Amino acid sequence: MADKSNGIIYGVAEVKFKEKVIGYIDEQGMQPAGNAPSFMDVHAAQVQDGPVDSIMTNPGSDAFTFNLIQLKAENLVDVIGGTKGAADDSWTPPAVMMGTGPMDIKTHSGHTFTIPNARVSKNGLQNGLNMSNVLAFGFRVDMMKPATGGERYKIVPPADAAPDAGAEA
Repeated sequence: MADKSNGIIYGVAEVKFKEKVIGYIDEQGMQPAGNAPSFMDVHAAQVQDGPVDSIMTNPGSDAFTFNLIQLKAENLVDVIGGTKGAADDSWTPPAVMMGTGPMDIKTHSGHTFTIPNARVSKNGLQNGLNMSNVLAFGFRVDMMKPATGGERYKIVPPADAAPDAGAEA
């Protein structure tokens, strides 16, 4: 099917990690957090006005950060592990706060950003604990190369809405 959208992607409607909705994130949505590629300039004694070539030494990375504001025990267990208290629904964090799996970011524009191998790691407490904001856990989403090969991410337009990255076709 042809992409019938205008190509403008905006808004975070829903975020799923390992096929589970992770809960509310703050109004800042998903913020870019990757690294730019790095290059080594090659200079020659015979050329005085700059490099003769440039060699990529690191291809860079793509990543997002977001703040999870719906801090329910089941959401936290689904995203970074830990345990949910059976009697009181409390959450006890794991020693290493990180998880890996497929992630789907559905947008208000109708596009879906699929990441087959997302590494989600906790990025500290955010927003403060006060009466003018809500406490959040910051997270970083790194787009890792899938073990089976393939692309790190895919943007699916509304006309071609595909099943979740983790769902079987």
